[in-house]
Amino acid sequence: MSYAQDNSASGGGMSTIMFIIGAVGLWKMFEKAGEPGWAGIIPLYRDYVLCAKVMNDPWYWLRQIIIIVPVIGWFGFFYFRYQIGKATAKAYGQDEMWAWGYTFIPNIFYCITGFSDASYYGPFGAGDSRTGEARQARTVDFDVIKEPEVRANQTSDDVVINDVRQTVPPQDESEVEFTFDQENME
Repeated sequence: MSYAQDNSASGGGMSTIMFIIGAVGLWKMFEKAGEPGWAGIIPLYRDYVLCAKVMNDPWYWLRQIIIIVPVIGWFGFFYFRYQIGKATAKAYGQDEMWAWGYTFIPNIFYCITGFSDASYYGPFGAGDSRTGEARQARTVDFDVIKEPEVRANQTSDDVVINDVRQTVPPQDESEVEFTFDQENME
């Protein structure tokens, strides 16, 4: 077998795997948007449905045909892919930085969006009424709690925390205690 025959078989397998990953991700995304999931399997129809759901212009995907023009077409293709990616990110309530993922590795990002807890908000995110802070990623705050001071009338083992007298074993000064505050998460 020649070198070209060996590599064409492995490349075809990888293309098939990437297509399946993208189809599964789009299937889940389309179900979130109220479309039949099978639309994610049909190559040109899935672009039509995606553009219809995220941009309210089902024929926008045809602009990507500019790729047939050498050099200039490549830049045009990535520009139109970015516009579709930006609309997809907004439609599913994600940050605009997700557009880069939808542009360069769309099949992976379709799966992430399809299987995550992202909700569909309509074309360009028109139904998204969340504030800017609610759109940001959730973070975990760790508060560092210092050892409470011992008052003059207390023994070294008795400490007052939140107006309650508690007996706390003495700790080494190098130890730091972390608490997880769930009330401030929401």
